[in-house]
Amino acid sequence: MVYATPVGSKHKSKSLFQNLAADIAEVQTLGGIVLLGGDFNARTATLPDTIDTSDLCELLQMPELIKTEQPSAVVKRWNCDTNVGDWDHELLDLCCDIGLLILNGLTPSDKSREFTCLANGGRSIVDYIIGSPTIWQAATHLKVIINDTRYHAMGGGL
Repeated sequence: MVYATPVGSKHKSKSLFQNLAADIAEVQTLGGIVLLGGDFNARTATLPDTIDTSDLCELLQMPELIKTEQPSAVVKRWNCDTNVGDWDHELLDLCCDIGLLILNGLTPSDKSREFTCLANGGRSIVDYIIGSPTIWQAATHLKVIINDTRYHAMGGGL
């Protein structure tokens, strides 16, 4: 579980994402599969969370380098929150650098595009489930679970 303090907080720290990257790299080195969930306080809209290398591979005439396990070329990540904001680039850079995927909006059950946070008179998607490509391939559903009028909620299944 992850909680990134809002950028305006006196407790904000970019070291959270640096520490996550180091911990994730260690898990991956040991052959582990990564699954993170929580309030990342990042509004990513539909900005890419993967690096599409297909053009480069085609240019170099090396199609075998295209990472077929990455869904970016196959599945578009849905997101009803069209805004970007606090920690968006840090979270997207983490995903691109480490090879993780934002699972929100990738499963058919999550294409209803529901917000994960209703607070302070606004709506946003700041809560994410993030994982290794293997997790995406096994995911059967991801759904926002509404428990009251002010919520941060996600639920999913493999």
